[in-house]
Amino acid sequence: MPELSPGHLDGLTVAVTGATGNVGTALLRRLTAPGSGVAEVRGLARRRPPDIAPYAGVRWHLTDLGEEASLEELPGFLDGADAVVHLAWALQPGRRPDVLRRVNVEGTERVARAAAAAGVAQFVHMSSIGAYTGGAVGQRVTEDWPTTGVQSSQYSRDKSEAERVVREVLGRQPTTLTVVRPTLVLQPEAGSEIGRYFLGPLLFGAARAVPGAVARLLPLPLPALAVSFVHADDVADALVRMLDRRAPGPFNLAAEPVLDPDGIARALGTVRVPVPARVLRAGLHAAFAAHLVPTEPGWLDLGTQLPAQDTTRARRLLDWVPTHRSDEVLTQFVAALGRGDGAPGDLLGPAGGRTLDPSGDPANTPDGRAD
Repeated sequence: MPELSPGHLDGLTVAVTGATGNVGTALLRRLTAPGSGVAEVRGLARRRPPDIAPYAGVRWHLTDLGEEASLEELPGFLDGADAVVHLAWALQPGRRPDVLRRVNVEGTERVARAAAAAGVAQFVHMSSIGAYTGGAVGQRVTEDWPTTGVQSSQYSRDKSEAERVVREVLGRQPTTLTVVRPTLVLQPEAGSEIGRYFLGPLLFGAARAVPGAVARLLPLPLPALAVSFVHADDVADALVRMLDRRAPGPFNLAAEPVLDPDGIARALGTVRVPVPARVLRAGLHAAFAAHLVPTEPGWLDLGTQLPAQDTTRARRLLDWVPTHRSDEVLTQFVAALGRGDGAPGDLLGPAGGRTLDPSGDPANTPDGRAD
């Protein structure tokens, strides 16, 4: 991993929302490591994590960004902070788009306005490849590609709108605004969490029961898709570099290679079964409607419509080089998914702890700020 150049990291107070999720946990591993130079790390989550690394030593603030009551907690969370990294994002309940929007869009606006009021010097907003306009599958796009989203996907619509919100709130402020657009972010420690969110208890339980974690025959959509994966630790490394250099603007983050359906099948050791995308979508829609899975069909639309990413800007301005290959990230994640692996804590906790209610009842749904 290339060394960081001297910059703004030493002595910083960094506030991280969604700090117990997939990317948040990886970022805390970097910010709390000996010699990081960071003076103080603050974390915001709905529930306090266990007092172990990397959560120990973090100053915790507990609130739900989907509720207006969070406005009472945010000033103390951000008071005196030099930078905020906004990672909080709800992935479930997919059957309640109103709840998702309240957390993801309205919650993002609350954090952005509170950061502006607190005079935070840098605001790092975690967006996604999902913010991009679809229709250019396999084409590598730079950060100036339109970000109107894929309209049939709730996740994509919210990511697109959240970007617009932070620009409206912070665009005329002296705050350095950094927007991060990673591809699909995975790590073995998030296997149980992501399995619960996207497969639900029935399919997640079946995946763990089948040796090898995945079926030997893997249905993948036609026409071809092109997708890559990036390890959460590589995303965390990029975030630290953005803070260290106070780098403005949007950044694509993705690892090589970009995988077509045959590449995905090879990475998983399966045999690809080509299936028209409309047939797969109809099947997913039926399973979603029958409450067999919590994943709404718009996620499949993302996979079959989004472009690939050109990461030249991150490599040039941040000296960022991912240390994990895209295909290896997928292979290791699926193996962990089959084992039910996880990390300590309520959110990333391994299988056997809390599970996602397939009905999508938010009262029974774990904190979905995993992005």
